[in-house]
Amino acid sequence: MQWRNSLGGYGAAVQIVHWFSVLLVGVAWVLGTVGEDLPRGRARDLGELIHVSAGELIAILLIFRVGWRLINAPPSPEPTPLGRSGDLAAKIVHLALYALLAAVVAVGVATQFADGDALSVLGVFDIASPWTKNKMFAHDMKEIHETLANGLIILATIHAGAALVHHFVFRDRTLRRMLPGVSEPR
Repeated sequence: MQWRNSLGGYGAAVQIVHWFSVLLVGVAWVLGTVGEDLPRGRARDLGELIHVSAGELIAILLIFRVGWRLINAPPSPEPTPLGRSGDLAAKIVHLALYALLAAVVAVGVATQFADGDALSVLGVFDIASPWTKNKMFAHDMKEIHETLANGLIILATIHAGAALVHHFVFRDRTLRRMLPGVSEPR
């Protein structure tokens, strides 16, 4: 297992962070979408804790991913019929995904604080809200958080669809080189 990226593919570090981020975004989005439908009490409290903790882990992984990208460049894009315009579109989508991940987490934290609630950091310790409760502001922040999260899911779905197009239509290695255990081309 090669941890670092190579000219031909992504290393295990990026693959693990990518797929764990996918899982966490899915869990956070589902719980954010149905969390208020959970029965009041333990189930809803646990759902909220998991939702917030998933967001915090996403933030940690995003920081790692961006830092790793600065010290270990990703492999060059696979050649496709789309040429440079396709490469540019991929870069824009990746940047937008990173920006949305950061924005969803930041607005989620702001929503928590606007409610006057402390932020539980991975269920280990709490950060007190620096603000007094403001119901209208909290409502607005929650709406923005939900809209950004839905936008993230839409863009991630487009990203996944593009990876499938690369795999099944262009028949290149774009998807395979992000899959664990796939060897380098010979």
